[in-house]
Amino acid sequence: MSNHTGSIWSNVTDGANRRKGPGQNFDKVDNLPARTSLIVLCWSRGQSETWTTPALPHAPEGVTNTSDAWDFVVTSDQDPGGYVADVFVNTDDDIRQQLGEQGRCNALRHRLADS
Repeated sequence: MSNHTGSIWSNVTDGANRRKGPGQNFDKVDNLPARTSLIVLCWSRGQSETWTTPALPHAPEGVTNTSDAWDFVVTSDQDPGGYVADVFVNTDDDIRQQLGEQGRCNALRHRLADS
């Protein structure tokens, strides 16, 4: 298993809220602006989130993305991190497939506890 790099999609106009847990019901940590570089450490299932991209020439109505995946991300080695809805994070593919079940945050916690 390895971490994945990514970024907040460039067309996320209001930034992406980073939270203490995988859902809007968790406290907000901060807001990450579009194009913020990220390291995805793990992912969790949580509250389903929907985001519709702004209209583009190839998609005049925009594209609607819905997912219950939330990525635990950091922006640097000193950053304590937080969860961002996966629909706002560009990792060039589905994070659930990239990291697999062993990349889930709960699985990672269990492995670290057993170390």
